Amino acid sequence: MSELTRFRVRFWGVRGSYPTPGPHTVRYGGNTTCVEIEAGGHTLILDAGSGIIRLGDELLRQAAGGELDVALFITHGHGDHLIGLPFFSPLYEPTARIAFFAPRVAGRTVEQLVTPLMSPPYFPVDMRGLPSHRTFHTLTGTDQVIWPAGESEPLVKSGPQRKEDGAVRVQVHLTSSHPLNGSAVYRIEYGGRRVVFATDVEWREHGDPAFLAFIKGADVLIHDAQYTPDEYRDHQGFGHSSTAVATKVAGEARVRKLVLFHHEPTYDDDKLDALQEEARKRFAQTFSAYEGMEIDL
Repeated sequence: MSELTRFRVRFWGVRGSYPTPGPHTVRYGGNTTCVEIEAGGHTLILDAGSGIIRLGDELLRQAAGGELDVALFITHGHGDHLIGLPFFSPLYEPTARIAFFAPRVAGRTVEQLVTPLMSPPYFPVDMRGLPSHRTFHTLTGTDQVIWPAGESEPLVKSGPQRKEDGAVRVQVHLTSSHPLNGSAVYRIEYGGRRVVFATDVEWREHGDPAFLAFIKGADVLIHDAQYTPDEYRDHQGFGHSSTAVATKVAGEARVRKLVLFHHEPTYDDDKLDALQEEARKRFAQTFSAYEGMEIDL
């Protein structure tokens, strides 16, 4: 498969809430949320949890001193989704171009959201003085981010757009179910295939109809499944789903493959094995995300 036709998903961090290194998380990993997508020769990153640290080092190794272009899509402003950003090594390289995308959070633009993470008194290095080239794009629920075939720069367009052959397209669906400011769901499309990233969402029994329409028929659905069905009863309103809800949503939307994501930090590897097997009784094509997991579409 050539670089220009590749559509691959790779997981660098799969935990929620906080990092959990140690012998009990060796197989699934203890880093918080970060997913890399290679599509049409472009590198897209979903969230900047602690998993983005190793990803940044790998991207620089692959670039071997050459130019590096990445697009970082942030779902919301909670710490487990941003904790790795100050240690994302491409930020410190003049050859790196990083495009930030996020919805408006608590009235803040994406630039206002991420800059305080890397400025005194919270961090000794000020992002505004770093040598990398950075652009910031605050998204609405009607925006699409499009890389036309053969183009390296993304375009942000609002409203329905004519689909173009060879284009990479990211569409946004904004939810209000994650306290206190909601979360963005991203759908990445390329070559007639679709991946949906839906972390930090909560559906009590059934998926929201607008959300189900947004994810319908996806080839891969990466969905929040932090809790067991029993433990979810004590965590309603926290903004996370159970494995049972994730499988129900996958069935209702007729997706091809479900990846359980944003694992509860107190669950060890054996428990995640058991949750995967239990979930497969409800939706056969279910997989628990683990660090290093790759899916080629």
